[in-house]
Amino acid sequence: MNNEIPYVESLPAHWSVIQNRFLFQYDGEKVGEASAQYQLLSLTTAGVKERDINAMGGKVPASYDNYQTVRKGQMVFCLFDLDCSAVFSGISNYDGMITSAYDVFSSTGRMDNAYADYWFKYVFSNRYYKMFSKSIRYTITGDMFRSLKTPVPPVDEQRRIASFLLEQETKVDALIANVQAQIEKLKAYKQSVITEVVTKGLDPSVPMKDSGVEWIEKIADTFRIMRLKNVAHILDQYRKPITADQRNQDSEVLYDYYGASGVIDKIDGYTIDDDVMLIGEDGANLRMRNLPLMYEVHGKAWINNHAHILKPKKTVLFYYLFYALEGLDINPYITGSAQPKLNQENLKVIAIPVPSLEIQAKIVDYIVERHRKIDHLIAIKQTKIDKLNAYKKSLIYEYVTGKKEVP
Repeated sequence: MNNEIPYVESLPAHWSVIQNRFLFQYDGEKVGEASAQYQLLSLTTAGVKERDINAMGGKVPASYDNYQTVRKGQMVFCLFDLDCSAVFSGISNYDGMITSAYDVFSSTGRMDNAYADYWFKYVFSNRYYKMFSKSIRYTITGDMFRSLKTPVPPVDEQRRIASFLLEQETKVDALIANVQAQIEKLKAYKQSVITEVVTKGLDPSVPMKDSGVEWIEKIADTFRIMRLKNVAHILDQYRKPITADQRNQDSEVLYDYYGASGVIDKIDGYTIDDDVMLIGEDGANLRMRNLPLMYEVHGKAWINNHAHILKPKKTVLFYYLFYALEGLDINPYITGSAQPKLNQENLKVIAIPVPSLEIQAKIVDYIVERHRKIDHLIAIKQTKIDKLNAYKKSLIYEYVTGKKEVP
């Protein structure tokens, strides 16, 4: 192992190993009262990006005066939560401001920015800086960052490495994007399978009729439209807000449904002991549908007040109702845009196409089998993406540590 950098086995003899303090200069200039004149920036998994200050969701600071300036070409680092953070560093292609929770550094000229970016991608890939953290939140201080060492090839070689990696990364990313697009089509198809059969059934010879619901349009002649309140018990009386003390406890495996995130916590006590399903009351996922809309719960569970609790009545099977709600468009029942909400009154009147129990059972079996095949295809394609990401990661490792030379 390299004595100076414990996570690098060896380096080319003509490369230097230099402390970050000689490679990067800390910049922590506050924007102050001029914050309104700055473009808001954000550190993301895709690098430093511009952000619309007027379209921010979630927590918004009372003032941006404590934010720090960022100039084009500077590097932004997230030096905390090194065990779990989704981002670590990025080069800014913009002038603007960013939260002071991050650290902003300028190159002293001994490191090419693009090469430095790839080096820190390697560092982050296995969370190597975590070993130097001291606090509970796995944070390293600015002083600790400056004391750590980085391999430094000659500048012209740095540029060749960065240029080569960019070219290769672009090709791999294009392949990943293509496979990801295929996955998204399969996911959309998976959703359409549900919508098709819970409105039209499984027999294409059955005549269709107008459902009387604009966003459902036609349904099988043997189906009828029923409101959710007539096919399911709404058990919101069992919901209870979760306290900080309860969240920190660790006993039975129970469900804490927070918004539409489906977060599962281990907490003491429960509010329901039954077979029920949950649908989010609020949160962006209600409209965006980037996560499943429905969650099933079997047994003891703590349900907080961000989810509605549904238990099917005898007119519908559990999984038929589950799939029907997952597959149908509920946007007409959602209010608000910045903070979408499905209130109980609107929940009650959601229109559900309901066939006989026998047909419901056949529809559920059909959906399960079709989804099994689609999920298998998605898993194959996800494996391809994982392999491409691993290849990209290995490329970066091999060239920023000098294991391979640029051809």
